[in-house]
Amino acid sequence: MPLRILHVIGSLDPAAGGPPSVLWRVSAAQAAIGHSVAVVGPRDPSRDGVIDESRRTVIGVDRVRVERTELPAGRAATLSDTRVPRAMDRIASDLGGIDVVHLHGVWDVPIVRAAAWCRGRGVPYIIRPAGMLDIWSLKRSKWKKRVAMALVHRRMIRGAAAIHALNAHERDTIAALGLGPPIEVIPNGVFLEEIDVPADVAAFRASIEGLGDRPYALFLSRLHFKKGLDLLAEAWKIVAPQFPEHRLVVAGPREDDAIDDFRRRIAGANLQGTVIEAGAVYAARKAAAYRGSACFVLPSRQEGFSVAITEALALGTPVVVSRDCHFPEVSEVGAGIETSLEPPDIAAALSRMLGDDAFRASAGAAGAALVRDRFTWPRIAAQTIALYDRVRAS
Repeated sequence: MPLRILHVIGSLDPAAGGPPSVLWRVSAAQAAIGHSVAVVGPRDPSRDGVIDESRRTVIGVDRVRVERTELPAGRAATLSDTRVPRAMDRIASDLGGIDVVHLHGVWDVPIVRAAAWCRGRGVPYIIRPAGMLDIWSLKRSKWKKRVAMALVHRRMIRGAAAIHALNAHERDTIAALGLGPPIEVIPNGVFLEEIDVPADVAAFRASIEGLGDRPYALFLSRLHFKKGLDLLAEAWKIVAPQFPEHRLVVAGPREDDAIDDFRRRIAGANLQGTVIEAGAVYAARKAAAYRGSACFVLPSRQEGFSVAITEALALGTPVVVSRDCHFPEVSEVGAGIETSLEPPDIAAALSRMLGDDAFRASAGAAGAALVRDRFTWPRIAAQTIALYDRVRAS
């Protein structure tokens, strides 16, 4: 039976709840299997152009109704603001009701207001913290979050029909907080049609000054402290002398001063010539970056479920990732190497990957099979619908 599903995202900030690109894709995948799906999110003039462009590239997203409120993103709103509830009322009226609400985030006022709307109308809601209840995240602004949890958010979370965790580590971490609702693990995914596109590796190489035909390791993510660029710099100091022909390509949008610190570390070791910054890459150019690389590397301090890792694996690129990425399937199927956050461990993994052609080939094939079997959006959408059916029946 088709469901009437409403997603609410609390923030457009990728550092606070996950990128809206994930939301566009899961909602599009749900709509593709016959459900009525709508999204409510904040409007942010400084980001709207980029956000809208990211939405337009998603397969099937035209089936999803999107309502953007004028409410300032994230915590800038007040708890008395009624714009999110009014948007939810409009959608409920147009759809003839809402069967389930999926909230994406924890700390943002739009999420609190949406949860209150659900409780007032007896609509079950599910919370996807997107890593915001992870130990690493809870340590950021620790005292403010403790006060907010005690005053507002504990009640909101306890009222949820379920909590949607992205991985087993997140499930266990949330369970230890004793918040009450059952916790369901449903990962993120990829649309294979979006990433398995013709990729002109030669054109990508030609567009990156200084790369040429040299083999390279690829870091592709937000340029943010959490992603471990400082750790990668220290590891590269060990690896670069062993592989003088190799390059480290760093790609992604800048979000804080992590890239400045990375540059200082690399310059201090006189390794500037071995590192190439590619800026943000998207679509076919991103696929070419993955396909052309010897391996993908992400020594992140915390991940909920990394889309970048999943994309790399889907395209047959072996990976070197920290255990704090919480992607144990990498080791389980032999798709790459998991490491600690210690630079010598990261360096050892990179050295093995770059120096062992047979291992790289085997890992790449294993990763591609893993994603196709377990981490595509149609499969993930079916898991979310099964969860909605269970909470509605309880």
